[in-house]
Amino acid sequence: MGVVEFEDVFVKYETYTGSVLALRGITFSLGEGETILVVGPSGSGKTTLLRVILGLVQPMHGTVRVFGMEPRDGKTGLEIRRRIGYLTQEGKMIPELTVWENIIFYAKGRGRKVDENRVRELARELNVEAVLNKHPNQLSGGELKRAELLMVLSDEPELLLLDEPTSMLDAENSKVVIDLLSTFKGSVPMIVTSHDPRLVEVSNRILEVTGGVVRKPEGTAPLSLKDGRPKEDDA
Repeated sequence: MGVVEFEDVFVKYETYTGSVLALRGITFSLGEGETILVVGPSGSGKTTLLRVILGLVQPMHGTVRVFGMEPRDGKTGLEIRRRIGYLTQEGKMIPELTVWENIIFYAKGRGRKVDENRVRELARELNVEAVLNKHPNQLSGGELKRAELLMVLSDEPELLLLDEPTSMLDAENSKVVIDLLSTFKGSVPMIVTSHDPRLVEVSNRILEVTGGVVRKPEGTAPLSLKDGRPKEDDA
């Protein structure tokens, strides 16, 4: 059994112009200690895939299992989310709190205590030790991204979901993040979405998503919709 398992998953969004199929028949699994790099153009469904794992988006069709459970609202969804470290593109630090206070608040919300030594060690590796007592609005975009990654890593999650972890970072700080993530490879399962080709270094395999569909290798038959599955005109 994989840490994450998708079987023929479809997700539909309602927009002001009508319904859109964001994911179309996605099937894959993530094994223990494995890292999958999810690539594809903006709007291809990469972030939606992560949100399905977290139980924040419910599929209209198909099966999803995370740690052997179905992610959904309620006790099961909360248990799953507490075991996952999720780095968003938008950020989730509370502006009124310092970085250090955000880390404490984040851990408390997950029913855990902060290991100060671990946090400071990770902060040194991410080169953000000097910003721990600053507020988020006092940080540069690159500092904020690395501080949020520090928060996500601080309580030793069992699964990492990282949405564009090197966005807004220069080459030097991107390397800092990639080098740190490399130390987790093989021990913590990860799903990483990115346009950054350097993140191939931390991945075991690549999942290419285009238009909500996993792109098949060249020379194979295209994905087709089966009887009983949503069709384009169902959207």
